[in-house]
Amino acid sequence: MRKIPRPFKMPWGNGMVVKEAFITSQYHEPTVQLLQFDNGDRAIRFCSYNKGRFSRVPLMIDEKDLRKLGSAIKKEKEIFKFISRLS
Repeated sequence: MRKIPRPFKMPWGNGMVVKEAFITSQYHEPTVQLLQFDNGDRAIRFCSYNKGRFSRVPLMIDEKDLRKLGSAIKKEKEIFKFISRLS
């Protein structure tokens, strides 16, 4: 488990990772994070970790793991509420 909350830095702003939903797959850890910027804005980041390290590649997830990630997201109510705005 990674510590929550924890800081992040991006060229356009800094803040904290306040929630995280992830699964462990065969190749990496597909992850969805709820980010809280210092100015109060919130965003969702789709990312992955590989051997405990943040991976700077696009998130790819296969069909069987997509359902597992969906279940993990449902357990994190704030992330689920944020993502439900997609529909």
